[in-house]
Amino acid sequence: MNVHDQPCLVIDGSAREGVRVGVLADGRWVEESVVAAGALEAMTDLAAEVLKKAHLKFTDIKSYAVCIGPGSMLGIRVSAMAVRTWATLYQRPIYVWESLKLLSEHALEQGVKTPFAAINESRLKRWNFVAVKAADSFEPAVELEVDEVNSKGLSLVVNHSSNLFPSATVMDDVWSHLPKLFQKKQCLKLEPKPDALNPAADYALWSGERHRRNP
Repeated sequence: MNVHDQPCLVIDGSAREGVRVGVLADGRWVEESVVAAGALEAMTDLAAEVLKKAHLKFTDIKSYAVCIGPGSMLGIRVSAMAVRTWATLYQRPIYVWESLKLLSEHALEQGVKTPFAAINESRLKRWNFVAVKAADSFEPAVELEVDEVNSKGLSLVVNHSSNLFPSATVMDDVWSHLPKLFQKKQCLKLEPKPDALNPAADYALWSGERHRRNP
């Protein structure tokens, strides 16, 4: 992301609960906020509120950045759909980032030694897992059971404490570090049609239609 793409409207609906929206410009948050409600209920209103507090209109935004996960499939898809709509209306570029990759980048900056794995909660007591072999070597995200995570034998970093992984390193809030992380070329990529990153092999073809099918 360069100065010509700012101010940028940043949206993260990947958390299991809540959604975050911020306006990024000149390497800092101009305005940002979080609500506990889900993306479906709150994202559009929250974006409008953040823009109002930043004294900006949608036409002032030069680009969008949205988290594609892994995380809440519904929250990510709602966020991605909204961003795709706005970008079409106002002809703006869209950037995407991956939650565990940026958690890993943050961990590296904080001095966590490789190899390690970054994890966050998925569904049905499973966890999304990204192994970091070296500072420039990230494996694709996969979804694992708790015992499979432990069997990898890697030290773990998480974004919140969990009694399932008591020895994991809990990182501080990555959101506050996004302005700095976004300056790294490998942390953002242009994507005109963002969609949810899905590391789960058993529903890799997830879609609204598939979700509605009877068992």
